[in-house]
Amino acid sequence: MRKNWEIVTGCERLTPGCDTCPSYWHHLENNIDYTCTPQMQNLQVPVDDQFTKIYTVALGSDLFHEGVSIDNLKRIFHVMNMSRHHCFEIVTKRIERAYCVSDELEWTPNIWLGVALESGEYRWRVDYLRKIPAEFKYISACPILGAFPQMDLTDINQVSVVEETWGLKRPMKNEWVDDLQEQCEQQEVEFSLNNSDIWEIN
Repeated sequence: MRKNWEIVTGCERLTPGCDTCPSYWHHLENNIDYTCTPQMQNLQVPVDDQFTKIYTVALGSDLFHEGVSIDNLKRIFHVMNMSRHHCFEIVTKRIERAYCVSDELEWTPNIWLGVALESGEYRWRVDYLRKIPAEFKYISACPILGAFPQMDLTDINQVSVVEETWGLKRPMKNEWVDDLQEQCEQQEVEFSLNNSDIWEIN
């Protein structure tokens, strides 16, 4: 079972991939301030949940946004460290900050770290991901806005593709996905093609 742990809400636009983020439109349509805000009142949610789940951490936001202090990051990671019956999936575009603070955090095996990529233009983010001591590292190709030529997938466990079926619904070319899948097969990296259900706003 998968559940969103809304420990951070709001974000800021970084790249064109952000333009159709469901969380962004949810905030606009409901007149909600889109400033990144830690929701520390939700800190104990995984601890109180005794049934094993996959928690997506701060879906539609970014745990490593600068608005989340290192002290709050440590508190959030402590909860994940103590809740090893759950798996926590974190996806970030702010992988540089994640790398800068990674040594101050405890990366237990139940914490999976992913980086969001829209095209090969942003593959430099994978270099930062490689340096972080998460046991399971993955690429979330979502939304795909271009090709991914010559990807180095060393030390990457999984590449997950999600088609943009919300918002602007920008077209995803089959050849982009086929090429990425072929590179995964050549480099012996797990490849998955997922639906957009993971983007539902709770």
